Amino acid sequence: MLYVGGDVHKKTVQVCVLDAEGNRVAQSRIANTPEKVIGYFGGIEQPASVAIEASHNWGVLCDVLGEMGFETHVCHSREAKLIGLARVSTDKVDAYKLATLLRVGLLPEAYVPDSDGRELRALVRGRASLVRSSTGQKNQIHAILRSNWIEHPYSDVFGKAGRKFLESLKLEGGYRAVVDAKLKILDRIKEQTAVLDEEIKHRAHIDMRAMIIDTAPGFGEFRSVMFLAEVGDINRFRSAESFVCYTGLNPREDSSGDRIRRGRITKEGSSWLRWILVEAAHDAVEQDGKIRDLYLRVLEKKGDKVAIVAAARELAVSLYWMLKRMEVYRPSGKKDSLITSEASPQTAEWSGRRHEAPECRIMQP
Repeated sequence: MLYVGGDVHKKTVQVCVLDAEGNRVAQSRIANTPEKVIGYFGGIEQPASVAIEASHNWGVLCDVLGEMGFETHVCHSREAKLIGLARVSTDKVDAYKLATLLRVGLLPEAYVPDSDGRELRALVRGRASLVRSSTGQKNQIHAILRSNWIEHPYSDVFGKAGRKFLESLKLEGGYRAVVDAKLKILDRIKEQTAVLDEEIKHRAHIDMRAMIIDTAPGFGEFRSVMFLAEVGDINRFRSAESFVCYTGLNPREDSSGDRIRRGRITKEGSSWLRWILVEAAHDAVEQDGKIRDLYLRVLEKKGDKVAIVAAARELAVSLYWMLKRMEVYRPSGKKDSLITSEASPQTAEWSGRRHEAPECRIMQP
């Protein structure tokens, strides 16, 4: 059995091959291209396991190695502390340590979504990035208005009436040019966001898990699909507690003996997942009595930021059990499943959602 460590970069891959006793069999730096990767790894004797460090471009490499018959593992970079403890940290050292951790069974592995899961993540993250870009453009226009002491009566200056106001403003040449340019960028972003929204809407209507999540307070089609893209298979979590740990919304703990000390949240896992849960929690405290009561209790003692995180954590637990049991959200405690029964109009009424319940029969896969 051979053990291979691969330190992956944008243009190159540093490879180290160890045998079962830990002896270095081969070491090389290859170009990160399909031809070079297939050519080099095709010369490695099987059976062999490969460990690569999580990076922005590990997905295709992982798929190619899997098709070639290699047992592929993706290392969790933050937990691989042994790599960072070396006095000398080079690509060769990192590749060697990846292979060593794999050989001794101490490699901290990251979750590896399949190609469909990675494609779905790219879709929803791309849409979210467009919205963030739009927000940045709007903030810069607001800054220009403030710097010129310009006030307006519009709650949304980028709405229909507010847009006419912006276009008719008399500003100095430089300011006018910047505002016009950013308004054009906003129009273009809006067009492209609408294109992605159509695809996301389609995904939400064909996945019964998205339909179930959509019944939770604070969630709609986009948030439901993004939640699924970031979480993947809910069955890989053994408990709701382990799922909350994955979201990074649980507090850090430093306890010893009778002393228990908890700090800020860990922020482990996907920042996109935490963002979507916190965004949904802001809406959920207005829509659901149970979550609102929790928010108000914590608000009185800890303040708004801690309270909204507590609400997001409570929402995450509810979503975990909803997907585990394949049941819609139950604010009243009433049990209702989407697996083998048609969702009735009464379901939509007690769920507190503005949209109608799905009309299709959803069968268990």
